[in-house]
Amino acid sequence: MTSSTNDSLLPLAELHLPDAPSWFPLAWGWWATAAAIILVLIACGLFFRWKKKRLAPKKAALLLIRREKPAAAFELVRQVALCYYPREQIAQLTGREWYLFLDAQLATPLFDVNFERWQNVLYAKQPSENNDELVEHCYQWVEQALPPKKKRG
Repeated sequence: MTSSTNDSLLPLAELHLPDAPSWFPLAWGWWATAAAIILVLIACGLFFRWKKKRLAPKKAALLLIRREKPAAAFELVRQVALCYYPREQIAQLTGREWYLFLDAQLATPLFDVNFERWQNVLYAKQPSENNDELVEHCYQWVEQALPPKKKRG
């Protein structure tokens, strides 16, 4: 017993622990993960920028269209359609062809069924009736038909 007591009282040097492993340099897997995260963030940023730019004409038209008279709203519909459809397709459409094009983009036709009212509003010296409904049709067209859906065939 006395020998074990003497052993515990012997002066011993402190234990020398090795240094903790360093975080740097990182393993290649961490670099790959960081690069993947950065690429995903860049891709998301580019996508949202592209989408914002693509929807800008639609948003501008929706802000303006309800303040306009029917003739100006109808002209605004043509201008915003030129932003989304090829000029060669839109510029040549007049009269009933234009109304049919507008209706083809919607689930329920709004323009060709009101052809006479539109002609009266657009070409009469003094439009006779309250035409807020026609302005609302223009608003609905911009809201529902733009941006155009890709045709799958």
